[in-house]
Amino acid sequence: MRAVCRLIVLVFSVGLCGVIWVGPAFGMTAEDFQTNSVGLDRSDGQNGGWQSTIPGVLNRPYVKYLGVSNNGGAPVDVIVNTAPPGQATPTPVGGTDIYAFVAPVNACTIPTSRGCYETPNRVSVWIGHENGGGWSRDLTGSSPVVTENSTIYLTIGFRASYSTVGWSWANGIPSWWGPAVTSGTGGDIRIQFTPKTMPSSDGMPATCSTVPITSCDYVPTSADVFQPQLLVSMDNTLGPLFAGSLFATTSSALGSLDVPAASGFATNPDQTMSYQLAGPHTLLGGATRTGGLYAVIPSAVLSVFGTSSTSFDRSRIPVQRTGDAGSGDVTWTPWTVGANGIDAMLLNVTGISFSTPKFVVGRQSSNSGSGGNGGNGGSSGTSSPPSLKVGQKATFAQLLAVANVKTPAGAKITAKVSTPKVCKVIGKTIKGLAVGTCRGAMTITPKKGKPTKKAFTFKVTKTGKRLPLALHH
Repeated sequence: MRAVCRLIVLVFSVGLCGVIWVGPAFGMTAEDFQTNSVGLDRSDGQNGGWQSTIPGVLNRPYVKYLGVSNNGGAPVDVIVNTAPPGQATPTPVGGTDIYAFVAPVNACTIPTSRGCYETPNRVSVWIGHENGGGWSRDLTGSSPVVTENSTIYLTIGFRASYSTVGWSWANGIPSWWGPAVTSGTGGDIRIQFTPKTMPSSDGMPATCSTVPITSCDYVPTSADVFQPQLLVSMDNTLGPLFAGSLFATTSSALGSLDVPAASGFATNPDQTMSYQLAGPHTLLGGATRTGGLYAVIPSAVLSVFGTSSTSFDRSRIPVQRTGDAGSGDVTWTPWTVGANGIDAMLLNVTGISFSTPKFVVGRQSSNSGSGGNGGNGGSSGTSSPPSLKVGQKATFAQLLAVANVKTPAGAKITAKVSTPKVCKVIGKTIKGLAVGTCRGAMTITPKKGKPTKKAFTFKVTKTGKRLPLALHH
């Protein structure tokens, strides 16, 4: 039996098997937008607000601090909340026009709707900008300036009656994480992160937001959007070991965390954690999309794998991309309490290609369909990453056959590589030139209909093996 936590994050909507919706707020102050009759604290027939929850408005989480730093300077204060025991709707510092809003996720409406929680299972904290008399998620022209190079400083307070904090997710790259919340007592969560963009939901198919994710293959109709955001799980389905854990993503429409049942995690010899992302293969202009995964693995979890942040052994906690083939470069960064708020290792997987990459973290059995140490390639019933010997060639037909991709009769097949020093296209084959990772895409153009593109990734080694490759679908 597995306890599964899967987080869905879509632009302009956040939730787990549900979404929150925020209506227009023209002419409202930040405090009104949080508390007004059409604000986040209130409910109506369509939208659940804090008013209709069991914690209620008085016991909901609140913003204790919000600041923004640019160019490595000291943060500019936006919210400084010192009113004990925590003013729910603090007034922003003069001269600023951004604010951090606290929204319940999957909250019930009035009357109570189906598929909701009277005690919300998630809390979203997102940053809005007063623009044209209303509060918008478009931060263009904000004061202080907020860009993809800024650092957001955010502290969220939790009261005793609503303080069962589990995992959290952020849209960006974290640099500090301080989870100090005790169930039944309360406390604070403190985070510093550099916010990044995510795909617009315009034109996004439903397959991108249903878990497990099987496909997110579509052509974007709008540019990526910029939305600094933190989402906190308010349940302990993963057990105390993962309470206060954090992962973050960039350029991804969805983030998913899957962990075995807490009762067996520490004793299972093949324990794993799985992170999955989703997004279109390309950006709006057609350039290849690449994203990132950043997971804070605290000391308590590292110890389960027989390692620690002070004497880290990456062989004890391998990382393998599974499912669809593609790129993803794995590095580890040590974190300390003094410099980063927590003793942990930060798992960095960068240069991730889409559409549905999944990374399995931890020791994996020989029949698990994945294995090895590193982040590149997909395995198909093998414990080693797919590879080709230097000097060898693989035909287009071989690649497609191994990946079980059927091509229409008479279809034209072409290929391009993005790593010309490692491999190259020769006629209807791809030849390994040097040790490294070969990346590229094959295009299948039928006699009638639209062409389809299948991305591929495999290793080029001195020894080489049969090419058990899975292409993007």
